[in-house]
Amino acid sequence: MGAGSPALGAGVPVPEGGDRDFYGHPVPDPPNRGAYQEHGV
Repeated sequence: MGAGSPALGAGVPVPEGGDRDFYGHPVPDPPNRGAYQEHGV
């Protein structure tokens, strides 16, 4: 995902979904779509 990606911030929080992504990154609110929660783009 890069800057301007439509997947950034387009996810829906999942109740009891955890606070880390597959790679251990914190999940933002709203989350990004997909397994990787890229930050700072």
